[in-house]
Amino acid sequence: MTDAAPPSGPVDDGPAPAGERPPLGSFLRYFLSLGTWGFGGPIATVGYMQRDLVERRQWLKRQDFLDGVALGQTMPGPLAAQVSMWVGYLVSGATGALAVAGAFILPSFVFVLGVAALYAHYQGLAVVQSLFYGIAPAVMAIIAIAAYKLARLTDGTDTRLWVLTVVIGVVTAATGAEIALLFVGAGLAMIVLDAPPAFLRRGHLAL
Repeated sequence: MTDAAPPSGPVDDGPAPAGERPPLGSFLRYFLSLGTWGFGGPIATVGYMQRDLVERRQWLKRQDFLDGVALGQTMPGPLAAQVSMWVGYLVSGATGALAVAGAFILPSFVFVLGVAALYAHYQGLAVVQSLFYGIAPAVMAIIAIAAYKLARLTDGTDTRLWVLTVVIGVVTAATGAEIALLFVGAGLAMIVLDAPPAFLRRGHLAL
C-alpha cells in the first residue's frame, strides 16, 4: 500500500503462477521478514501486506484480503496480527493461522523486549528521549499514507462506502474512541443496501 518498501524489505518469492497459491513455507518466510522489517504500526503493516500479497505477487485475491481486513477491524486486538492469521488460515487452516501468526509476531516480540530493556535502563539520557520524539512523527506519516491507500482500496469508487468512511471517521475523531457498534452498523447498512432481507424487498415492491 505504501510505495516505499520496509527497510531491507520482506523476502520476495515472486508472483504466484496463474490460479495457484504458494505453499505455506513462502508465506512463513514473508511474514517472518515483514515482522522483522515492517515498521509503522498495524495500518502501515496491513498496507505492506496488501501491496505485496495482492498487488505485486498476486498470492491472494483482492476480495479475500479485504474480507480479512474487515474481519480484523471488527475484532478486538491488533489488526495486523489478525490479518496475518486470516491469511494463514486461508493457506493451511488452523495450523497455518498459528504458524503465520507466530512467524509474524516473534520478531516484534524480541525487538520490543530488547528496546524496552534499553529504554528502561537509559531513559534518563536526553539522546534517548530525542530519538523517540523524532521517530514518532515519521511513523505517523507512514500510518497516514497507509490509511489513505487502504481506504482507497476498500472503498474504490463506491460513494456509499466513502460516506460511511467519512461519517465513522468524524464520529471516531469527535469521541476519541473506536466504537465497535459503528463497525457493525456500517456492515448492517450495506446489507440493507446491497442484499436487503425479504421483508424489506416485499415492502419496497408493495410501494
